[in-house]
Amino acid sequence: MSKQINVHPVDIYSILTFYSQFYTEPRGKNIIKVCMGTACHVMGASEIFDYISKKLNITDGQTTKDNKFTLEKVMCLGCCGMAPVITVNENFYGRCQLEKANKILKELQTGDMK
Repeated sequence: MSKQINVHPVDIYSILTFYSQFYTEPRGKNIIKVCMGTACHVMGASEIFDYISKKLNITDGQTTKDNKFTLEKVMCLGCCGMAPVITVNENFYGRCQLEKANKILKELQTGDMK
């Protein structure tokens, strides 16, 4: 690509790694984002992230070996009144506690997600 557009590879890489919307590794079918903004953090988002991380055996920015899940921490999803919040792909789950996170994971793993 760098030869085609006459740009040094390092310049392409610096842009690729600067923006959080670009990825250098394949992402999972289901992208799980856990909001770590102030309201979500105060309401237990760290515990939810740790729980999901342990269940999937991955951490921030990683994808499961079967490419089903990618887990990410995000700084704000813009719905603080529903804290703590997670998203799975484009679906928002507010007031998410460990039980709800567990239910969501089970539904995703079994293909029963509505």
